[in-house]
Amino acid sequence: MARKKLGEMLIEAGVLHPDSLRAALSDQRRWGRPLGRTLIEMKVIDEAALVSVLSSQLSVTAVDLDQLKIEQAVIDLVPSELAHQHNLIPFAQPMKFLDVAMADPTNDGIVDELRIRTQLNIRPHIAGPRMIERAIATYYGGSVPMDSYATPPPGPGVGAQMPARFERVARHVPPTPTAHTRDAEIDALQDRLSKLEAMIERDQQVLRMLLALLVDKQVATRDEIVARLK
Repeated sequence: MARKKLGEMLIEAGVLHPDSLRAALSDQRRWGRPLGRTLIEMKVIDEAALVSVLSSQLSVTAVDLDQLKIEQAVIDLVPSELAHQHNLIPFAQPMKFLDVAMADPTNDGIVDELRIRTQLNIRPHIAGPRMIERAIATYYGGSVPMDSYATPPPGPGVGAQMPARFERVARHVPPTPTAHTRDAEIDALQDRLSKLEAMIERDQQVLRMLLALLVDKQVATRDEIVARLK
């Protein structure tokens, strides 16, 4: 039996309305983003709810990367380019296994590639796309949109060493622009464009209704209205 699609699973779990799914699918076709990320960016579903449903439906363990401290030796097992490209990050290496947090743990192709690269048995786990981005920014470098942080970073003097990205902020040195930064800016622009297109479409619907009403009330004929609009 074919695996259920993400939208179907979320609707059955009661965390997504069919109308919201249709809007998200339209946005996904327009911009080419993964559906899960699209739903989160459109704020029609919470990232934690998304992960919870997928973890249950796919029988894949969820992991809270924000609560982990990943060893550098584990990070070094997976190249930065691979982590960024597939939105994944290794977080533990017990014996001959490598535990990897993925936004899409059903991607067998990347699981096979990781197994070949590392010569370890890969155990996929699931985490939210924004949570993975935060972890990638922390351990591989780069930056991530500030609104995707789950909790504010610890300030100086709390006894924990500040991650490098927060040290740059403390010194008021802007981070070097990266492909990840540009992607975030593009995502924000796409979100604004989507909202603008929705407003235009709504206005067009209202205009069509008004014109139909004028015709029904015999205030003007359809030909007269068309002639005026030319």
